[in-house]
Amino acid sequence: MNTIAQTAQFLKENNNFIIIPHRSPDGDCLGSSSALLLALRALGKNVKIALPTPVTKRLMFIWDESFEQGDFEPEVAIAVDDAATYMMLELYDDIFAKAKKSICIDHHGTNEGFAKDLNLVDSTSAAAGEIVYRIICEMGVGLTKDIAERLYVSIADDTGGFQYSNTTSETLKIAASLHDCNIESDEIMRKLFATHTTEEMNLLKFVTDRMEYHFDSKVCLTYVDDEALLKSGAEMNQADAWIGLTRSTEGVEVGLMFKLIAPNETRISLRSNEYVDVSAVAKKFGGGGHVRAAGVTINESYETAKEMLLNELKELV
Repeated sequence: MNTIAQTAQFLKENNNFIIIPHRSPDGDCLGSSSALLLALRALGKNVKIALPTPVTKRLMFIWDESFEQGDFEPEVAIAVDDAATYMMLELYDDIFAKAKKSICIDHHGTNEGFAKDLNLVDSTSAAAGEIVYRIICEMGVGLTKDIAERLYVSIADDTGGFQYSNTTSETLKIAASLHDCNIESDEIMRKLFATHTTEEMNLLKFVTDRMEYHFDSKVCLTYVDDEALLKSGAEMNQADAWIGLTRSTEGVEVGLMFKLIAPNETRISLRSNEYVDVSAVAKKFGGGGHVRAAGVTINESYETAKEMLLNELKELV
């Protein structure tokens, strides 16, 4: 794997970048991607972002239409917070693989490095935003309020507001330096963790009503399907607002959120509290992620996918 210094030098030596976040970009993904874009533009680079899926309402406050992909031909494709190529959906084949040069910036332990030129993967970082922060500093770009705000969103979101076990002293030091850039951290935290759309609140009723407990209540699962979306008015990516609830019941170790994308396509988000490595579980089915937060898509029905996951978790909890 490559270093911060090598990555910063590479970025300074090249131009015409396209940044590709992962599908359904969360705060870390979108925050780190847009912060990197602003930093590269500060160096006079031509940079755009190509989105596999649209930005959710929750994160529109850090998005700008000027970030979106233009008509220029990118020389360098940058994957940010993408644990694997499938996370870019069709943009991997259409853009990333076709680019003359490519790099990967990520913090998922399951990332094996898929870029042609540089792979900067640091699983000790709480968020991709921590890595991008170090790159920006190494490139000598000053931290503007706009850059700092996006990096703060990135790190705050992937640490659950600095509550998760991935929060380190280095995480807090970086957050403090971002806070010194006169960002409105209280407003950021409110938008990230204390604000929900009407549709999300409507969807919550389905999420809680469908909760099941298994293995002496050590595993909690729920699911979202077309019926829940139709009746709540929500979109599937808005179900992410309630993933954390699956592991919040006392005594639960693993929480599972099943999203029924198609009759034979089930997307699962996995969360754990103390001892189960959900990234290892996800990897067995072709997914990946972090020790306490991972995801996988299984090309089976909900009932089959549920049985597969429960069989795998039975011995672990």
